[in-house]
Amino acid sequence: MTGFEYPQIPHARRHGPEGYAEYESYRDWLRDEFTFRCVFCLEREVWYSRPGAFHIDHFVPTSTDPSGKCEYANLLYACATCNLAKSNILGVPDPCRIGFGQCLRVQESGEVEALNQEGEKLIMVLQLNSPSSVRHRSRWIRNLAHLQLTYPELFAEYMGFPDDLPDLRPPRKHVPTNHKPEAADNCYFALRERGELPPVY
Repeated sequence: MTGFEYPQIPHARRHGPEGYAEYESYRDWLRDEFTFRCVFCLEREVWYSRPGAFHIDHFVPTSTDPSGKCEYANLLYACATCNLAKSNILGVPDPCRIGFGQCLRVQESGEVEALNQEGEKLIMVLQLNSPSSVRHRSRWIRNLAHLQLTYPELFAEYMGFPDDLPDLRPPRKHVPTNHKPEAADNCYFALRERGELPPVY
């Protein structure tokens, strides 16, 4: 486990909230939906100490289709760097339609290898192989590998879930409409409460 394994299959939406007037209201749902990490570069919330490091990305930009501003199916969870790089660019592969593991593979060196044209597009648009990104990724890979062998408790801190897991179950979380209400019972907060939360992921 290097911390940078892309999923081989498309992301299947676990949750189905709808009806919020502001897209920021979906933040807790998206955090849980995309496992508290950037869908594009796999950076994790627990690797950051300051708020504001993660944004809500509109897969289809609102400048192209304003109707998708508050549609959950159009929202992704991304780090600020990837969100700003993607910006209003069209044609970026959709993680809910293609597994990024079919497009990208992270080398031990920290460089991201494109496996097809979709991967080339992701690397180009998101600047995944900028010198600073490769150095940063390489440091994480080497540090995590070392910690896994020598300090497993600290490895688990870096590869585990954040402390502030949102409880998506009613009545604690109000949502105007929920097309998958049963999924809230398996949000990561609920899994932790039941003792079912894995120590690392």
